[in-house]
Amino acid sequence: MVGNLHECGKCDIGELGNKQLRACCIEILNRYELPKGVIDHSAKVADVAGFIADRLKASGYPVDTDRVVVSALLHDVGKSKAYRRQKAVNHAEASAEIVIHEGLEELAPIVSGHILDAIISENHSPFTWEQKVVFYADKIVTHKLVSLEERFSDLHERRQDIKHLLDAAYEPTKALEAEVLRSAGISWDDLRVHFGEQ
Repeated sequence: MVGNLHECGKCDIGELGNKQLRACCIEILNRYELPKGVIDHSAKVADVAGFIADRLKASGYPVDTDRVVVSALLHDVGKSKAYRRQKAVNHAEASAEIVIHEGLEELAPIVSGHILDAIISENHSPFTWEQKVVFYADKIVTHKLVSLEERFSDLHERRQDIKHLLDAAYEPTKALEAEVLRSAGISWDDLRVHFGEQ
């Protein structure tokens, strides 16, 4: 069993089995003192992202499922209260700092690009399949699977301070959803059925 993520980073992610990768990442989330709710959310995002990545790969797209799962598990590690940010201005950038510190530099662009700001940024918009899948999976998972409409509606109610961002990000996020689902050969209903969300 891998003791910590720094040790994971010293080897190729692909060399570890799925259970070892997950255990390693959960140990890191616990070490950085993430609340149970954030860990549960991250595990669910990883489940959804891994499912989509597998479907993309089966459809012939070049996607690294292990990298997707690890990035999904660690995308919110920057929410840690135990970590002192270096230059990060938000939790996504803090997540990137942490994965770099832990020896997994290749995950930094994926975890740093999972927030809504990224989808409207010319410099940080999700470009790779790994980035697109983690970004999308994070948007359709709270503590359960939710539609983009539900997620954005909830955010509009709770976060009036970012209304302009939500308005700007909605259409690009819907377009990314359409691209991901079409490319993976699945529908929103397929996701709901697979994850038992009726």
